Amino acid sequence: MVRLQSLSLFTRLYLNIAIAVIISGTLALIVIDKWDRQNEIDEFVFFTDYVYADLLKQGEIKPNDKQQKINQSQNIIDVLSMSWQIVSRDTSPCDGCELVGRSGKVDVYGNDLEQFMAVYILPKSNTWLLIGDLETETVILDETEGLLYPEQYAEQYQDEDLEQEELSFDEIAPMLLLSIVLITIASTIYWPIRSLQNQIEKLIKIQHQFGAGDMNIKAEEKLAKPLNELASSFNVMASSIKDTVNENQLFAQAVPHEVRTPLSRIQLATGLLRKSNESKQATELLDNIDTYIGDINELISQVVAFSRLNSTNDEGEFELYQSIELSGFIDSRIKAIKCEEKLTVIRHIDMSLEITTNPVYLRLLVDNLLKNACIHANAQITISVSIIKGQLELAIEDDGEGIPKESFDTIFMPFSRLDVSRSRKTGGLGLGLAISKAACKRMNSELTVENSQTSGAKFTCRFSNAV
Repeated sequence: MVRLQSLSLFTRLYLNIAIAVIISGTLALIVIDKWDRQNEIDEFVFFTDYVYADLLKQGEIKPNDKQQKINQSQNIIDVLSMSWQIVSRDTSPCDGCELVGRSGKVDVYGNDLEQFMAVYILPKSNTWLLIGDLETETVILDETEGLLYPEQYAEQYQDEDLEQEELSFDEIAPMLLLSIVLITIASTIYWPIRSLQNQIEKLIKIQHQFGAGDMNIKAEEKLAKPLNELASSFNVMASSIKDTVNENQLFAQAVPHEVRTPLSRIQLATGLLRKSNESKQATELLDNIDTYIGDINELISQVVAFSRLNSTNDEGEFELYQSIELSGFIDSRIKAIKCEEKLTVIRHIDMSLEITTNPVYLRLLVDNLLKNACIHANAQITISVSIIKGQLELAIEDDGEGIPKESFDTIFMPFSRLDVSRSRKTGGLGLGLAISKAACKRMNSELTVENSQTSGAKFTCRFSNAV
């Protein structure tokens, strides 16, 4: 037997729809048959109600042992031969009959000949009054409804019919059938669609977790087709990306270590040369070599920092979080960076503001943004910290030339260069803003850039859950 899970999603949907149509059609036929049967019973009891009322009024009800035909003097034309009989409640009201329905308080029995017998309980008596039909002989026929009832009650019945203004069965049957079909189909299809939705939501959740840096997460492959193929493809892709990321991280961490070894030897060689050669020209060349070695070491440090920031989330990282007083922290970073003396650093920081985060990430963020501002500012750097709409915002802006709007995203890419003015002679290595962006992301924050009111660039980091 083919397992349903092995069938494709659309095949199972089509099967469910086919089953739903069959079930709905069957239910509709059953309901309509019962409705039609009840309608016949109601019409029969409607007729016998008048006979019962007329018998009580004329006082003709007397105990008897067999059926009595209705008196011809009652103005009933011989088209429907009615009979009545009184039976003790201690016995069955109708031998060879079975209960087929009920209309109001009147039970209706039927026999194999499809003949009905209405059972009335006589007042102040332990007996039943049975009123039944035998052969078609006389009726007053209502052309609008096709009902059979005594002539003397025709006018009364028509008046009641106009007052009730009830819909006929023929009018509501199509609506009833359609409702049953729609409800059955909707009920049958709901569960597989709901199951499909849950499976898709799980895949989306796993995708978000993977995108957030959880490289070890895998999608459940025991799903219905074609979702199982999608989950399998995702797992293959995730595994490939994980391997690539691990290889890149290993490369980024191994290369700097390997590069530092020959750099150390070069530094040792330059030191020996300084002792053996004291000429001015040689000293200047050796100073340049030391400068280049310092730049390479700084670049290596930034590459390592950027690689670590883009690695998978470290377990127990939240244990490193600390409550940091921002005013003192930023003052210490300003002193550490040592911008040119011509630049004025203006601070707008509330002394009471604190942030709870990893101090390493915050230092990388502030240091690199401050270095970038020192490189491109003309005379002034402004650092401000404020609470806006429940979020703490750290902004660092300069009064330099600013950044074109079309380059707002490009500047955060590693080693990106906007123009000649931002070449190596300005002191930048091309990783500062990329590191700032990555550090901000690791603190669950957002780093944006805009042109400030002083025409320079303004970088703003918004902390959502750090205050």
